Amino acid sequence: MRHSSFAVVASAVLLASIVPASAQTPVIWGGPYGGLSLGADWGHFPSSVSVAPTPSAGIPGSTVGLSNHSNTAITGGGQAGYNFQFNNIVLGVEGDIKGGGPSTKTTVGGVPTGFPNFAAGDNFRASSSWNASVRGRVGYAVNQWLIYGTGGIAFADANLKANFVPTTSGGVALAGSTASSSQTLIGPTVGGGVEYAVSPNISVGAEYRYTDYGSANVGLGSVTTAAGATAPATGRIGLQDNAVLLKVNYRFGAPPPPPPMPAAMPAPPPPAAPRVFIVFFDWDKDTITAEGHQIVQQAADAYKSGAPVQIQVTGYTDRSGSPAYNQRLSERRANNVAKALSALGVPQDQMAVSGRGENDNRVPTAAGVREPQNRRVEITTP
Repeated sequence: MRHSSFAVVASAVLLASIVPASAQTPVIWGGPYGGLSLGADWGHFPSSVSVAPTPSAGIPGSTVGLSNHSNTAITGGGQAGYNFQFNNIVLGVEGDIKGGGPSTKTTVGGVPTGFPNFAAGDNFRASSSWNASVRGRVGYAVNQWLIYGTGGIAFADANLKANFVPTTSGGVALAGSTASSSQTLIGPTVGGGVEYAVSPNISVGAEYRYTDYGSANVGLGSVTTAAGATAPATGRIGLQDNAVLLKVNYRFGAPPPPPPMPAAMPAPPPPAAPRVFIVFFDWDKDTITAEGHQIVQQAADAYKSGAPVQIQVTGYTDRSGSPAYNQRLSERRANNVAKALSALGVPQDQMAVSGRGENDNRVPTAAGVREPQNRRVEITTP
């Protein structure tokens, strides 16, 4: 684990040296993305090669274990994924595949004692040439930074090659033989990483993962052993891997935000107050005065300036005279005003003409009182 800790710290330092320190605008991490990766793999190959006994020759079986530690190999590949962002929390899924991988080689030295099936110089190699994974991610975003943990299932090929060198047994030269086999291993993978958005669509990051791919048995066919016999050989190969990756991702864009809530409809404006034009009359007269004609002109102009609406033309009297007489007088006054409006272009069918007699006085009075304010016709437009 000392190597993996050093690699994570080194990756973080490298990131800090290639990106600006100041924050820009908050990044939307949600949506699809894809990118490339470059890194290093190293680990352990818990592996062995076994040759079966040869009873007819009296040769027992024997097993040689491979060196457990691998070299460190450069690997590279690509990844693609999709993120969902909820405020600062980022949830996602990612798949990746890389080419290259670690390997280890073991060579039998000297004349092995107790291993009659092996000779000095026999060598065995365990290696992996690709790996892939499908993982979930849980992260926390702060402006340009995303820190996350990841875990899932990983796949890797594991190759085992056995090389039995030519040898001599009982003065007889024996030809060597070679056998190899591959197996796809599957196991859990866990890790974590950090990303930094250098632009709205591009981010760089570093990631560490540990994967235990488990182990599997493989067949190596029949081999010629140092004892001069032909016997079946088998192997067992496993892989426990550490990986540190530098990654560059391109985010194709966050999902479109939900449409904004529709704005509340503004309240309709209050209806305009009716306009009232008042034509006053002399006592006991139904003739429109000169001043009255000016008022009628104003009412006709108001009607013609807007949409055609029905207007009210209502006549009134004061309380001098009998109610029956006053009713007829109010009707004559209303009809005269209606005729004047019609002459000015107001259609007759757009007027409701009526008389109210001595009702609805503007100035309340006792019966028999002559009040000029009550001798009138009101023209009302909606």
